[in-house]
Amino acid sequence: MIARKDERLAGLRIALVQTYHPYTQFTHVHPLGIMMIAAQARASGFEDVHILDMKVEDWTPERCADELVALAPDVVGLSAMTYEAGCMHALAKLVKQRLPHAKIVCGGPHPSVAAEDVLKDAACDFVVRGEGEFTFVDLLERLRDQREDWSECAGISWRDAAGATQHNADRPPPQKLDEMPFPTWDLIDHAKYHKVPRGGVIYAHKEFATMFSSRACPWRCTYCHNSYGKTFRERSAEHVLAEIDLLVTQYGVKELVFMDDIFNFRPARAKAIAQGIIDRGWKLALTFPNGFRGDILDEELVVLLKQAGMYRCMVAVESAVPRLQKVMQKNLKIEKVGKIVDFIASQGVMVHGAFMLGFPTETEAEMQATIDWASNSSFHTAAFFRVIPFKGTELFRQVEDAGFALPVDWSAYEPYKSEINLSSVDEERIFALRKQAYRRFYMNPKRLWRIFNLIPQKRNMLPYLTLLFARRAYAR
Repeated sequence: MIARKDERLAGLRIALVQTYHPYTQFTHVHPLGIMMIAAQARASGFEDVHILDMKVEDWTPERCADELVALAPDVVGLSAMTYEAGCMHALAKLVKQRLPHAKIVCGGPHPSVAAEDVLKDAACDFVVRGEGEFTFVDLLERLRDQREDWSECAGISWRDAAGATQHNADRPPPQKLDEMPFPTWDLIDHAKYHKVPRGGVIYAHKEFATMFSSRACPWRCTYCHNSYGKTFRERSAEHVLAEIDLLVTQYGVKELVFMDDIFNFRPARAKAIAQGIIDRGWKLALTFPNGFRGDILDEELVVLLKQAGMYRCMVAVESAVPRLQKVMQKNLKIEKVGKIVDFIASQGVMVHGAFMLGFPTETEAEMQATIDWASNSSFHTAAFFRVIPFKGTELFRQVEDAGFALPVDWSAYEPYKSEINLSSVDEERIFALRKQAYRRFYMNPKRLWRIFNLIPQKRNMLPYLTLLFARRAYAR
């Protein structure tokens, strides 16, 4: 009986694809979402799992379809952000034409919030909503056993015999993250990731790995995704350190890029991770391009992380105007943020600021106030994004309520341009202000000298950063 079960498992080949839309940021990290899906599938007995990352390979949908045809999987999982939805659908159509018996399952941030739209495409068979590790395994088991009782599979959307879309009840997200396997680091070609600009752009070592040590953020910012919900869940320091040990000893990793939404939400845990890295003597470089909330970040954690190898971090401010902090429901205490940014900079750590222009009701004077605050701050680097109402956010609902005709091309939902404007400033002026913000922020000799002193890999980084600045400050 056991042998029969193993044969059935071995007969189900699974390909998981990270889709790709070449937008203006040009940075990449390891596809941890599908790597976690693959890990849970293998832990559940589905051993014939493959990962294809279109972005690191720089594949078109046609090239990826060729690779999938050669692989001949039974199940194809496609993961997509909103701006990658066009690629996802193009690939799904090609695969369905060439592998008509393969089941196509869409997941990730976009399908999770736009399942109805995704399933209008006949090439897409299922949508896995939310954190998909256990939902995908449940679906695989039903496909393997030829049990077409999809109505009992929590967390999926599907079409019934009449072609109507059905949305099953949500599956509760995983709570015990320590009980889940590490991402499938053995299923990717590590060397390929050494050659692409990674999240955060600046790097100290080519040999890096991306990591989530927690999921979700409890704050309710109107513009923010809801991919992990609002219930913060953490991996223990011991579990995180065990994965780091694997990455260091088996894959030669020298730098870690932490992608948590809010790494410092539980300071004691964050300090235990930092202390564990110090105690083990790994001599790693650490960077945090996402997850610090500035007004709860304490100096002790900054010092420990610096000792553990942190050379760069990001603190998201969005707007320096208290009224807009209330509008976006972030409610950041700007004065506290300014002080901790000063302290981080004083420790010799590069600190990056993230700002956004174009919030609902925002005036030009308020945009200028944010630019002024950023320019006078201790941030070494900064980015000034356009406010974008991604589907599934509170901001998207506000836009719908305002009666806007939303773009039908999902690739338009990227962080540098928008056809949607709820501010009191016209789009061309916002565009000009963003360009001016970059010029004013960086055309500061003291800031340029501070960047030069701290930036690692100067020979590689300085030409690239100069090009990036030119694109954002001057290019149309």
